[in-house]
Amino acid sequence: LPQIIIIRHAKSDWSSFNSDFERGLNERGYRSCEIISRELKKRIKIPNKFLVSPAKRAQLTFEEIFFSWVQNKSIFQLTSSEEILYGGSKFDILNLIKQNFSGIQTGVLIGHNPVLSELINDMAFKNKKLLPYNLVTAGCIIFDYESSDYVNSNFKDGVVKEYIFPRQFMWIDYEFL
Repeated sequence: LPQIIIIRHAKSDWSSFNSDFERGLNERGYRSCEIISRELKKRIKIPNKFLVSPAKRAQLTFEEIFFSWVQNKSIFQLTSSEEILYGGSKFDILNLIKQNFSGIQTGVLIGHNPVLSELINDMAFKNKKLLPYNLVTAGCIIFDYESSDYVNSNFKDGVVKEYIFPRQFMWIDYEFL
């Protein structure tokens, strides 16, 4: 089944005097990325396309989660940095998804709240009880679809498959696996 995965950037570092756009990840953010990377690997194949906010914390979240999935940096060829994901409306982002993910098997979008928490409610009409009110940092929602013709389906065939987030797995000590 075609899938779209929505990920909120991992926990950012507020200790520096960088602009909002230039904030990186803090230690918890890096740990969360490691957890989400391992858990996503169990659930999905290597995605066909990535849409990532140009903000540093979103770019680092992408790198920390997905770089270990491939041996070389070919993953950059599948990646597009999209300004709309930093400050755009949910309608702009839905159109971006339709334009970029139609016809592919698995697409990943990495962005920011509050727009992602609004967006996820328009991404599926089945199993919505799994959706959080607020998508937490490094939170990840996997949506399944009958067809990847998102332009024509308007996501009506979407099913929320799973919501995963780092705290679900904090009890697992990944260093010893």
